[in-house]
Amino acid sequence: MYSLTNVSDENGFKRSVTKLLDSLQDKAAAGDSRRKYATGKISAPNFQTIYALSQCTPDLSQTDCSYCLRNASARIGQCCQESQGGRVIYPSCNFRYEINQFYEIPIGEDPSPPKVIRLIRVK
Repeated sequence: MYSLTNVSDENGFKRSVTKLLDSLQDKAAAGDSRRKYATGKISAPNFQTIYALSQCTPDLSQTDCSYCLRNASARIGQCCQESQGGRVIYPSCNFRYEINQFYEIPIGEDPSPPKVIRLIRVK
């Protein structure tokens, strides 16, 4: 899947997307048996920001997840290298990138644990 809006600097944009997806592959693959995903962003030509998500099913090993995401991102040239957004979905992994943030919370980060408040009795 891809956006119907093309970028003006195809080569620079593609380099930025590739750099971002490469970094997210490693982070997603390093996830545990419950979660294998990562989100991130990178500056792109013409003052744009690219947001991306890479994800594998949790049953994949780290090696298999990396392999799946590498194969998926190799499809950019066939589907969406000129587009401002794209997504490749395989049965066990997928990635998505857009110039608009499509997630609210950085998915790869758990929220901070709640702070424990100690009540002190004043006499």
